[in-house]
Amino acid sequence: MISVMDAAKLIVKSANPPVLVLEVEHLDQVLSGLTPTLSTDQVAHIYEVARRGRTWSG
Repeated sequence: MISVMDAAKLIVKSANPPVLVLEVEHLDQVLSGLTPTLSTDQVAHIYEVARRGRTWSG
């Protein structure tokens, strides 16, 4: 997910794979209806790695 704030205009060109662009008012409704593509274990692993400071240090 990429969040763009306070943009006057947003244009997405030739996204591969295709991207879904939503206004914040519709985010919960649309995302809650999507089928998850990652397992619970995969999400937990990504969360654990993302929490490590060394993951983001160069």
